[in-house]
This record gives sequence, structure tokens and C-alpha cells, in this order.
Amino acid sequence: MPDSVRCFVAVELPEELKARIAEETAFLKKSKADVKWVQPENLHLTLKFLGQVPEVRIPELAGLLKEAVRDMKKQQKPYEVEVAGAGVFPGPGSPRVFWLGIRDPQMLLAGLARSVEEKLGKAGFGQQEKGAFVPHLTLGRLREDRPSPGRGKGGPAGGSGGREEARKLAMELATLEDTLFGKIKLENISLMRSELGPGGARYSRLATIEFFGGS
Repeated sequence: MPDSVRCFVAVELPEELKARIAEETAFLKKSKADVKWVQPENLHLTLKFLGQVPEVRIPELAGLLKEAVRDMKKQQKPYEVEVAGAGVFPGPGSPRVFWLGIRDPQMLLAGLARSVEEKLGKAGFGQQEKGAFVPHLTLGRLREDRPSPGRGKGGPAGGSGGREEARKLAMELATLEDTLFGKIKLENISLMRSELGPGGARYSRLATIEFFGGS
């Protein structure tokens, strides 16, 4: 089996924005809900998750991404979106993913995600996404309901107690619904490598695809 790389396409965040988000959301991590939190350095805006890609196809993939951003080159200057508000998927009654929202009045991110989906999908990269693209920054995910040693089924790690703690966390997250965390300037997208390990995922950049300049 050829060597492969677990990767995804994303918009990266400036370091100062990551620091602001980490500061403003630190109180959430005091929750007893069994959440796997995204480390501040790993915060990003995912456009498409690709899974395992043969290493020999990475140059082809980067080339397709250059084609996918052609419409962004029509913009006269870098476009900014705001990181603002917060929410949960699928809903506050049964929260599993905790996120910060993105304000994008012109819906350029949705168009960009659609272009990436079409270009890569035709070439067989990744599974076809279901439903509309909802830009967001994932803060954390509730772990699977399961008892952990010493806690039992009603404890924070699983069962009804765990779900109740998750709902409480969703209510705490809702206090950020009017918060503006900062802005992201859309100048490029990145092809990222994801390496899973005991300490969590580590991300590294495989390629940067610029919107302005170049061919």
C-alpha cells in the first residue's frame, strides 16, 4: 500500500486571533462535560476534510486547489470575515460539537467551499459533503457517551449526567453569542497534514494557495 497523508483544506487563523479566542473561551474548559477540546494552536476554519490521500497525489491536489480559488482572484483586495458568536451542533438539547461562528455577509466562504468541493470531488479526493456548508471554528467535541473508571454511567463521562453537563456547557457557550473575537483576512487557503498521536492531532502545512499574485 502506498504511503498516504491524512489531510484537509483550511483557512488558517492569525496567531493573535488564536490567542484572543483562547483567552475568551478559557472559562468553558472548567466544565465537567467530557469534551475533547481543540488546542489553541490547532484552531482553523475547515473547508473540506479529505482523509487519507496518497502522498504521490499531493502535487496534483495542490494544483486543483489553485484552480478552485480562481473566483477569489477576482476580488480587488483581501476580503475579511469576522469570528463572532457561538453555537453547538446539532442543537442545545443534545450538543456534541461546540463552535464559534463566522460572519460572512457576501458568503464568499460558501462559494469557495463549493468550488473546492467540486474540483476535488471530480478528481476523487474525499467524500462528497452532505448539506450546506456552515463556516465555523470547532472549539471541542463531546466524547462518546461511555462510563469511565470510578464514575459510573451517571457521571460526567457518560450517561444522563454527562449529557446534562453538556447541556450546561451549551448554555455557558451561549453567553458568547454577541462576542466579536476578531477578523480573518482571506488571502489564501492551506492544504494541511493531520498526524494523530497520543497527545492529540498535530497539524502542519503541506501547501499554501494564494488568491492574489502568481498564475
